[in-house]
Amino acid sequence: MGRALLLAICAAFVAAACSGGADSAASPTAARTPDIKRAKLDIAYSAFIDQDVHHVTSKKALESALEAVKAEILSSGGKADVATPQFQDTEDPQTADFNKFAQVVTQLGTANGGVSADRIADAAITGMIKASPDCHTYYVDASGKVHNSSGKTGTGTGPMVPSTGTSLGGPDQDGLTGKMLPGGVAYMTWHQFEVTGTYKITDAVKAMLDKALAQGAKAWLFDLRANVGGNGADLMASWFLNGEPTLSVVVKTGNAGTSSGNKDLRLPAAYQLPIAIILNDRGGSAPEVFSASLKESKRATIVGKTSIGCLGATSPTHLNDGAELSVTVQEFTGAVTGTKYNNNGIAPDVAADDATAVDKAVEVLKAKI
Repeated sequence: MGRALLLAICAAFVAAACSGGADSAASPTAARTPDIKRAKLDIAYSAFIDQDVHHVTSKKALESALEAVKAEILSSGGKADVATPQFQDTEDPQTADFNKFAQVVTQLGTANGGVSADRIADAAITGMIKASPDCHTYYVDASGKVHNSSGKTGTGTGPMVPSTGTSLGGPDQDGLTGKMLPGGVAYMTWHQFEVTGTYKITDAVKAMLDKALAQGAKAWLFDLRANVGGNGADLMASWFLNGEPTLSVVVKTGNAGTSSGNKDLRLPAAYQLPIAIILNDRGGSAPEVFSASLKESKRATIVGKTSIGCLGATSPTHLNDGAELSVTVQEFTGAVTGTKYNNNGIAPDVAADDATAVDKAVEVLKAKI
């Protein structure tokens, strides 16, 4: 009986100790550190600072990222009263800078538990790339939404196929459409420079050039408004050049060389007709490369409005949740004139609004025939 009573007393003591009471001296539970997608943000920060051709600094990128996070939190009704740390004004990634940034963002996440880690990370990366806007720099989040760094949006129209003239064919899968206009002007337009295993826009355009020559073409009119780009622009420019320099390539560390027309790709004399190209602020990249390459050697007359200015190349960084960051690592300038086309656009030789651009271009070409 004595041993049984002792066991019961011990069991009661243990139960009381485990259950605790209001005056228990147990240590309080530590506050949970919020998830801010730190590893993802670190990769994005390093890739952006390392590669950006525009020399964005650590200070500028992180301040922009932090302001974007604050704005996201405020938009959800939260509080974002934190001081901005001092970051280094250097063009190289700085571990100390990123750690300061991550600490402040963690504080914001702790104080605003209703804002998800994905929202915080997406806001930070989007804000970061806006510190150095370029049409080739963008962020695709894990859901597939595209966040552009550049706020430029085109206001112009797409191509305007003339109602007069006889058909040269189209539209095909790239929208390639042609017309032989009165006076021998061969009009052509297409909406992208697509090159795949089964279709090449270069082959399709070349076939239309052949057809136009057979019908007595005396000039080429390329309407590239709203053309979204692709591949093959340099090849197509070489058709009408004789090895002249076209565009210089600029990278973060300086000039990376000059491109020239490929003499082996130059078309025979019958194809070397006057050229006019219609541009506006819609579309960009490949049509601008084609246009600037010919403009540099005065091989083509640009008609219309200043283009959007998307002449460069990009490097993608794949992030750990399926998102992707694309950073502009090259931009192109005129090899002959030194004109900086990227982010500035190609200025027309003959200005025209969208409604009258085709007529102006035809007028220019007829004066050269």
